This record gives sequence, structure tokens and C-alpha cells, in this order.
Amino acid sequence: MNFRIENVIPMSAQGLWAVLHTPEFDAFMAREYGLKIYSELEKNLSDKMMQRRLRVVTTVNLNFVMQMIYDQILGKAELEYEVIQEKCLNRYAMYWEIVPPVLVDKFRFSGMIRLKPIDEKRCLMIREGNIQIDISMGKLILESIIATKSKIMKHRFRQLVEKWKYEKLIA
Repeated sequence: MNFRIENVIPMSAQGLWAVLHTPEFDAFMAREYGLKIYSELEKNLSDKMMQRRLRVVTTVNLNFVMQMIYDQILGKAELEYEVIQEKCLNRYAMYWEIVPPVLVDKFRFSGMIRLKPIDEKRCLMIREGNIQIDISMGKLILESIIATKSKIMKHRFRQLVEKWKYEKLIA
């Protein structure tokens, strides 16, 4: 399953790229998204590239039946995974991949985030990716979860950037 999400973000591409993936912005986003854990496990920096490996733990809020099925597949109500990011510092592009703690050979979720400048106050954020799930019953459930979360998150990131900017102004 491929996906593409575009949003106009109320911040310049240069400004957003400068704060994205900083400890302060990461902590803000983790708090706002209600993540239990969002921690940087590894970071390598060169002149052109920043590579990071992150650990993420979040709860999954589904209806009762879907939650029971999800718990049976993964054995718990929390979703834990690692994210590998490669952020190009000389252009507005970042490659990412999600690595699950189980069923690694059955699940592949990867893609790219790009920013396109619109003007000095706005940019277009493009998130593209591919989801490959090789579990017959689990495929429908996980694709449903991901599609639902993606729709929710489409506008959420823009709203959080607005909140971030507002909190920085009053601080």
C-alpha cells in the first residue's frame, strides 16, 4: 500500500528544517502525540547527513474488537518500534524506515518526507511511503490502523507547528 500526504505548514521550509529533529522539538511532538517513549538511541552527523535511530512506544486506542485482535497479534496494547532516519542537511529531504520488534520479515514501512518552500512563512510538507505487510489476517487490521492514524495526523502536524510557534512567541 502506497500513501502520499501533503500539507501546507505555517513555517518556512528553512525554519521547519532547522527545528525538525532537535531534542526540544522532538520532546514537544512526543508530548503532544501522547507517546510514552520517544528516545534517540543513536545519532551520526556529517556535513551532509544526519542519521538517527529512535525508540518509540505508544498505546493503541482501538474499538474493543479490533483491540482484542491487535493484542492477539502483538501480545500487548502498546506499539513499540524503532525508526531509522536519514536527513539530508543540504536539501529538504529525509528518508525513514520503521523497524518493528517482532515479525521484521513480515512488515516493511518506509518512505520520505520532503519540504517545498512556498514563501518565507509557509512550506509544503510531502510525506510519501510504502507499507508492506505479509500477514493475512493482520494485514487488514494493521492497514486499517495506519490509514486511520494517517488521516488523523494529516492536519495534526500543521496544528502542532502552529502551537509550537505560539509557545515560542510567548516564552
